[in-house]
Amino acid sequence: MGIWNNTVASLCLAGLCATAAAAPAKPPPLPPLQTQRVTLTSVDAPGGKATALFGFWFAGKGKTPEKKPTIIAMHGCAGLYSSFEKDQIEFTPRYLAMARVLTDAGYNVLFPDSFTPRGRRSICQESLQQRIASSNVRRLDVQVALRWVAMQDNVDGARVGLVGWSHGATTILSAINLAQTEVAVRKVQPKAAVAFYPVCSGFSKARTPYKPAAPMLILMGENDDWSPPQDCEALERKLEGSDTSITLKLYPDTYHEFDAPGMPMHVRMDIPGAGKPGMGVTVAANPDARAAAYEAMLKFLKEQLS
Repeated sequence: MGIWNNTVASLCLAGLCATAAAAPAKPPPLPPLQTQRVTLTSVDAPGGKATALFGFWFAGKGKTPEKKPTIIAMHGCAGLYSSFEKDQIEFTPRYLAMARVLTDAGYNVLFPDSFTPRGRRSICQESLQQRIASSNVRRLDVQVALRWVAMQDNVDGARVGLVGWSHGATTILSAINLAQTEVAVRKVQPKAAVAFYPVCSGFSKARTPYKPAAPMLILMGENDDWSPPQDCEALERKLEGSDTSITLKLYPDTYHEFDAPGMPMHVRMDIPGAGKPGMGVTVAANPDARAAAYEAMLKFLKEQLS
C-alpha cells in the first residue's frame, strides 16, 4: 500500500528492526506507528496563491471516540524525512521518536510537510533570500493546520498545542505572535507551544513588542552556536511579568539538534548566516538533555492542555 494514498499506512524507524534481530538480548522492536496522509491547503504569502500541502496524522492512544488534545509539529530546515521514494518514506528518527512519545501520552499529532510540496527536501543550505518556505510563509501553514485539526471529530479544539524544531520552532514563534494581524484575528488559537532551539533574534530585537498568543517553553543547549541562546534569554526577560510568559530551559554541554537520536558531534560549514564567520556550527546528540527536555515538554503540555 503506497503512503501517498489517503489510507492508513506504516512508518518504521530505519534499521530498528534489523538491529533488534541482530541482538536478540535486546527488547523486541516497537511496533511501527500507524499514520494517515492528509491534505492541507495553505498559501505562499498573505493573500497569495494557494499551495497544496500534505501532512501526516498520528492518532493518540486511548478510546477512539474520545476527543483528544492535539499537537501540530513543525519540522526543521532539513525536512521530515531520512529517505523519500515514490511509494515509501521514512521519517527521521527525531520526528518518529516524537510521534511515538506524544501519541503514547494520548496526543493526536499532525506533521505538516512545508517543503516537499514546494519542491524542496531541505532549506538548511539556502540563504534567507533563497528560501521560498520562510518562517513567515510557514506561519501560514500553521494557521491552516490549526483550522484543519479543529474540524476533526477526535480533536478537542480547546486543547491544541504546537511543537517545533529549529526553523520550525522559529516558525512557531512567528505563528503565535499577536503583533501579526493575521495571528491576532485568527479564530483558532493554540493553548501551548514548545520550541526546540529556535532563532529568537528577530523577536527579541523587534521594534514592535513580541506578544505570544500562548505560553511557550523553549528548550535548547547552552553551547548552541547555530541558534544562540542569548537571544532567547533576552526574549524571556522582556516577557517577565506579562500575562503570557516564555520559559527557557538551557542544558549544559549541549549543542543544536541535541534531541536527534545518534547524531554524532560534527561541525557544519554549509549553513549560511549561522555561527561565526569561518567557524561553522556544531550539532550533536545529547541523550541526557534529550530525556530531560522530553520530560519538561510532557509536563508543560499536561499543565497547559489538561
